[in-house]
Amino acid sequence: MLVDSDYDEKQQDVAIISPEDDSMEEVAVQEPRADDFAAMRNRFMPEDPDLEIESETTFTWDIKDWRTLPRRHHSPTFHTGNHPWKVLFFPAGNNANESVSFYLEQGYGEDDKPPADWYACARFMLVLWNPNDPTIYLHHEAQHRFNQEEGDWGFTRFAEKNRVFATRFDDKDRPLVENDSAKLTAYVRVLKDPTGVLWHNFVK
Repeated sequence: MLVDSDYDEKQQDVAIISPEDDSMEEVAVQEPRADDFAAMRNRFMPEDPDLEIESETTFTWDIKDWRTLPRRHHSPTFHTGNHPWKVLFFPAGNNANESVSFYLEQGYGEDDKPPADWYACARFMLVLWNPNDPTIYLHHEAQHRFNQEEGDWGFTRFAEKNRVFATRFDDKDRPLVENDSAKLTAYVRVLKDPTGVLWHNFVK
């Protein structure tokens, strides 16, 4: 993270006293922990005053035995309002062998397909974190108009495998994925669409 700081130019021979002097001290920004869901949402996915929320939820998935999972793997289904969702996970990457891939996917099954005109405009964030140290995490945010033809959206290159499995994650003393386990928290905010064309790509 880049933090901009003011340049403190020292004055010589002239003493200047002003109320702004105290503001020259650099203040460290305290990042939230991944298990503080309200703080994470406020910090990385603040509300847009121009968009009205229909429903919102937070779901955490315990990922275990990472290296033995199938190539394509789903979380349990969770809901926001009347909309079912799942997290789609490719432990070995989705056409990106050096990465791990995560997507948010509409959670309707083969036997309960949504109506042909179903859609949901969702702003979402996926956070991968170490359950033993919630200060270790990676997050990505996106927004999408989900429908039958575009039922999933997310991040093919969510993270590099070498980074999440490294013995030291960035400046931490432990890996992000530890003992083949991690947590994935999905923040899903479904927005009202009074015009009917929010984030519409106008294809067909």
